[in-house]
Amino acid sequence: MKTTANKDYQTHVMTERTHLSQVRRAFTKSLADGHVDPGLINFYVMCCSYLDSSLKRLVTQDYILHDLLAPHIEPNNQEYIDKLDSLSNGLKAMEEALNKLSQAKEDLIKSGLYEVDIFKKEAHAFLDVFLNMLASNRHSTFELEEKVFQPSDWEKIAGVTKESIETEDKLYQSVLVSAPQGCDPSSFPPIGHNQKPQ
Repeated sequence: MKTTANKDYQTHVMTERTHLSQVRRAFTKSLADGHVDPGLINFYVMCCSYLDSSLKRLVTQDYILHDLLAPHIEPNNQEYIDKLDSLSNGLKAMEEALNKLSQAKEDLIKSGLYEVDIFKKEAHAFLDVFLNMLASNRHSTFELEEKVFQPSDWEKIAGVTKESIETEDKLYQSVLVSAPQGCDPSSFPPIGHNQKPQ
Protein backbone atom coordinates (compact mmCIF):
# COMPACT_ATOMS: atom_id res chain seq x y z
CA MET A 1 0.00 0.00 0.00
CA LYS A 2 2.82 2.38 0.87
CA THR A 3 4.59 1.65 -2.41
CA THR A 4 1.43 2.49 -4.34
CA ALA A 5 1.07 5.78 -2.45
CA ASN A 6 4.67 6.68 -3.24
CA LYS A 7 4.13 5.88 -6.90
CA ASP A 8 0.98 7.99 -6.98
CA TYR A 9 2.65 11.13 -5.63
CA GLN A 10 5.66 10.63 -7.92
CA THR A 11 3.34 10.27 -10.91
CA HIS A 12 1.50 13.45 -9.99
CA VAL A 13 4.73 15.42 -9.53
CA MET A 14 5.81 14.30 -13.00
CA THR A 15 2.43 15.39 -14.37
CA GLU A 16 2.77 18.79 -12.69
CA ARG A 17 6.25 19.29 -14.13
CA THR A 18 5.09 18.32 -17.61
CA HIS A 19 2.10 20.65 -17.48
CA LEU A 20 4.25 23.48 -16.15
CA SER A 21 6.67 23.03 -19.03
CA GLN A 22 3.83 22.94 -21.56
CA VAL A 23 2.03 25.99 -20.18
CA ARG A 24 5.27 27.96 -20.00
CA ARG A 25 6.05 27.19 -23.66
CA ALA A 26 2.50 27.88 -24.85
CA PHE A 27 2.49 31.16 -22.92
CA THR A 28 5.85 32.14 -24.41
CA LYS A 29 4.62 31.42 -27.92
CA SER A 30 1.40 33.37 -27.38
CA LEU A 31 3.34 36.45 -26.31
CA ALA A 32 4.81 36.64 -29.82
CA ASP A 33 1.34 36.93 -31.38
CA GLY A 34 0.99 40.40 -32.89
CA HIS A 35 -2.79 40.13 -33.19
CA VAL A 36 -4.25 40.62 -29.72
CA ASP A 37 -7.95 40.07 -29.05
CA PRO A 38 -10.03 39.46 -25.90
CA GLY A 39 -9.59 35.70 -26.29
CA LEU A 40 -5.81 36.03 -26.17
CA ILE A 41 -6.07 38.31 -23.14
CA ASN A 42 -8.11 35.61 -21.43
CA PHE A 43 -5.44 33.03 -22.31
CA TYR A 44 -2.76 35.26 -20.78
CA VAL A 45 -4.81 35.47 -17.58
CA MET A 46 -5.36 31.70 -17.43
CA CYS A 47 -1.65 31.03 -18.03
CA CYS A 48 -0.67 33.46 -15.28
CA SER A 49 -3.06 31.81 -12.84
CA TYR A 50 -1.63 28.40 -13.66
CA LEU A 51 1.99 29.55 -13.46
CA ASP A 52 1.38 31.33 -10.16
CA SER A 53 -0.15 28.27 -8.51
CA SER A 54 2.28 25.75 -9.99
CA LEU A 55 5.40 27.75 -9.27
CA LYS A 56 4.34 28.59 -5.73
CA ARG A 57 4.15 24.83 -5.18
CA LEU A 58 7.57 24.40 -6.77
CA VAL A 59 9.04 27.15 -4.58
CA THR A 60 7.53 25.57 -1.46
CA GLN A 61 8.95 22.19 -2.47
CA ASP A 62 12.41 23.67 -2.95
CA TYR A 63 12.31 25.43 0.43
CA ILE A 64 11.48 22.09 2.07
CA LEU A 65 14.29 20.43 0.10
CA HIS A 66 16.66 23.18 1.28
CA ASP A 67 15.67 22.71 4.92
CA LEU A 68 15.97 18.93 4.75
CA LEU A 69 19.40 19.10 3.12
CA ALA A 70 20.89 21.74 5.42
CA PRO A 71 21.50 19.44 8.46
CA HIS A 72 23.48 17.04 6.25
CA ILE A 73 26.01 19.66 5.13
CA GLU A 74 29.23 19.88 7.11
CA PRO A 75 30.26 23.41 8.25
CA ASN A 76 33.42 23.17 6.12
CA ASN A 77 31.64 22.03 2.95
CA GLN A 78 31.71 25.41 1.24
CA GLU A 79 30.61 23.98 -2.11
CA TYR A 80 27.24 22.84 -0.75
CA ILE A 81 26.84 25.87 1.51
CA ASP A 82 27.18 27.99 -1.63
CA LYS A 83 24.72 25.76 -3.50
CA LEU A 84 22.08 26.17 -0.79
CA ASP A 85 22.68 29.93 -0.70
CA SER A 86 22.24 30.03 -4.47
CA LEU A 87 19.03 28.02 -4.16
CA SER A 88 17.67 30.42 -1.52
CA ASN A 89 18.54 33.46 -3.63
CA GLY A 90 16.92 31.90 -6.68
CA LEU A 91 13.74 31.13 -4.75
CA LYS A 92 13.53 34.70 -3.45
CA ALA A 93 13.99 36.01 -6.99
CA MET A 94 11.25 33.67 -8.21
CA GLU A 95 8.86 34.81 -5.47
CA GLU A 96 9.48 38.45 -6.41
CA ALA A 97 8.99 37.66 -10.11
CA LEU A 98 5.73 35.83 -9.33
CA ASN A 99 4.45 38.83 -7.38
CA LYS A 100 5.23 41.11 -10.32
CA LEU A 101 3.54 38.73 -12.77
CA SER A 102 0.46 38.55 -10.52
CA GLN A 103 0.28 42.34 -10.43
CA ALA A 104 0.73 42.50 -14.21
CA LYS A 105 -2.14 40.01 -14.58
CA GLU A 106 -4.41 42.10 -12.36
CA ASP A 107 -3.49 45.24 -14.32
CA LEU A 108 -4.22 43.40 -17.59
CA ILE A 109 -7.65 42.34 -16.33
CA LYS A 110 -8.46 46.01 -15.64
CA SER A 111 -6.94 47.49 -18.80
CA GLY A 112 -7.65 44.70 -21.28
CA LEU A 113 -6.29 45.37 -24.76
CA TYR A 114 -5.15 48.89 -23.99
CA GLU A 115 -1.99 48.10 -22.04
CA VAL A 116 -1.16 44.64 -23.33
CA ASP A 117 2.35 45.73 -24.36
CA ILE A 118 3.14 46.59 -20.73
CA PHE A 119 1.90 43.16 -19.71
CA LYS A 120 4.04 41.46 -22.37
CA LYS A 121 7.13 43.27 -21.11
CA GLU A 122 6.47 42.09 -17.54
CA ALA A 123 5.72 38.56 -18.78
CA HIS A 124 9.03 38.35 -20.64
CA ALA A 125 10.88 39.62 -17.55
CA PHE A 126 9.17 36.91 -15.50
CA LEU A 127 10.09 34.18 -17.99
CA ASP A 128 13.73 35.30 -17.90
CA VAL A 129 13.83 34.87 -14.12
CA PHE A 130 12.04 31.52 -14.37
CA LEU A 131 14.42 30.08 -16.96
CA ASN A 132 17.54 31.47 -15.28
CA MET A 133 16.56 29.97 -11.92
CA LEU A 134 15.94 26.57 -13.45
CA ALA A 135 19.18 26.63 -15.42
CA SER A 136 21.31 27.67 -12.44
CA ASN A 137 19.83 25.44 -9.74
CA ARG A 138 18.55 22.37 -11.55
CA HIS A 139 20.14 19.25 -10.03
CA SER A 140 22.92 21.22 -8.33
CA THR A 141 22.36 19.27 -5.09
CA PHE A 142 21.29 16.02 -6.74
CA GLU A 143 24.28 13.98 -5.54
CA LEU A 144 23.67 14.79 -1.88
CA GLU A 145 19.91 14.32 -2.23
CA GLU A 146 20.43 10.81 -3.57
CA LYS A 147 22.74 10.03 -0.67
CA VAL A 148 20.73 11.30 2.30
CA PHE A 149 17.03 11.43 1.36
CA GLN A 150 14.59 8.64 2.20
CA PRO A 151 11.32 8.02 0.31
CA SER A 152 9.46 9.78 3.13
CA ASP A 153 11.57 12.91 2.54
CA TRP A 154 10.61 12.99 -1.14
CA GLU A 155 6.96 12.53 -0.23
CA LYS A 156 7.19 15.44 2.20
CA ILE A 157 8.88 17.62 -0.42
CA ALA A 158 6.22 16.76 -3.01
CA GLY A 159 3.36 17.80 -0.71
CA VAL A 160 0.78 16.12 -2.93
CA THR A 161 -2.76 16.23 -1.55
CA LYS A 162 -6.21 15.65 -3.00
CA GLU A 163 -6.67 19.43 -3.01
CA SER A 164 -3.37 20.09 -4.83
CA ILE A 165 -4.27 17.51 -7.50
CA GLU A 166 -7.74 18.99 -8.03
CA THR A 167 -6.42 22.57 -8.13
CA GLU A 168 -3.70 21.74 -10.65
CA ASP A 169 -6.12 19.90 -12.91
CA LYS A 170 -8.71 22.69 -12.78
CA LEU A 171 -6.16 25.37 -13.65
CA TYR A 172 -4.58 23.29 -16.42
CA GLN A 173 -7.99 22.60 -17.97
CA SER A 174 -8.72 26.35 -17.89
CA VAL A 175 -5.56 26.98 -19.88
CA LEU A 176 -6.47 24.25 -22.38
CA VAL A 177 -9.99 25.59 -22.90
CA SER A 178 -8.79 29.16 -23.46
CA ALA A 179 -5.83 28.32 -25.73
CA PRO A 180 -5.77 30.04 -29.14
CA GLN A 181 -4.80 28.13 -32.26
CA GLY A 182 -1.17 27.03 -32.15
CA CYS A 183 -0.85 27.54 -28.39
CA ASP A 184 -2.53 24.45 -26.99
CA PRO A 185 -0.20 23.37 -24.14
CA SER A 186 -1.01 19.69 -24.68
CA SER A 187 0.43 19.94 -28.20
CA PHE A 188 3.92 20.60 -26.82
CA PRO A 189 5.92 17.41 -26.24
CA PRO A 190 7.24 16.92 -22.70
CA ILE A 191 10.73 18.40 -22.31
CA GLY A 192 12.71 19.95 -19.48
CA HIS A 193 11.11 23.30 -18.64
CA ASN A 194 14.52 24.98 -18.58
CA GLN A 195 14.65 24.64 -22.35
CA LYS A 196 13.63 27.37 -24.74
CA PRO A 197 10.42 26.97 -26.76
CA GLN A 198 10.84 25.52 -30.24
